[in-house]
Amino acid sequence: MKLFNTLLVVTVALVFTASSAFAAITVVSVKGDALYSDGGAYKPLKKGQQLKEGTRIQTGTKSQAVLDIDGHMVTIKALTLIKVYKNIATQDASTNSIGLKYGSINAKVKKLPKVKTSFLITTPVATSSVRGTEQNTSNGPLFGMQVFVPEGQLNVMSNGENRNVRGGLGYNKKEGDPRSDNVSNPMQNNFIGRLNPNNLTDEERDILNQYGDQLVDSTQTPADILDNTEGNATVDVNLIWQ
Repeated sequence: MKLFNTLLVVTVALVFTASSAFAAITVVSVKGDALYSDGGAYKPLKKGQQLKEGTRIQTGTKSQAVLDIDGHMVTIKALTLIKVYKNIATQDASTNSIGLKYGSINAKVKKLPKVKTSFLITTPVATSSVRGTEQNTSNGPLFGMQVFVPEGQLNVMSNGENRNVRGGLGYNKKEGDPRSDNVSNPMQNNFIGRLNPNNLTDEERDILNQYGDQLVDSTQTPADILDNTEGNATVDVNLIWQ
């Protein structure tokens, strides 16, 4: 009887391990400055580390981070803030949801055989649903949400509006607009600003005022990290959303 109970415990442990091992968020690479928060203060993001649901990631200027989310590759481009809302995977289904507060990401979502795949990218404007395709998604307070699909197709949902976007086309909708516009070329919208680490610019204050409650779960902000940096610096930023 004791041997039977031991085998039963081992079997249950193996089943639990197997069922929970499918969902995984791994940092593939980090270029420049990237921070993450999983419920506390922001910390430097590092290659190879494992992340969990609810994690926020923010990149700085000339920075980039690449995540492997259950085999789907997500590139977080410069000056971007995302949150991984959902990461669930089993043998039969893969469900992921990313919130894009501002900035730009590229998502390459695999179509896995015999696996029901759902990969959502949500902005304050709309939600795109990706199944086995690639998309570039940007969101900002001036131009709203812009999606470009190099190939394949995806579905975008916003306030009851459903739009199918095929390869070579795009989707553009500003917050508050009743309807979206299709675009035939990749998004390209230049923004020029100045970054002074020890003295926040008007643009940075606007960003913190608008998104401050989304940046952190503690009293620390990325701006605090910049302000504590020794020395003075002025950086010209030329940001292209794409």
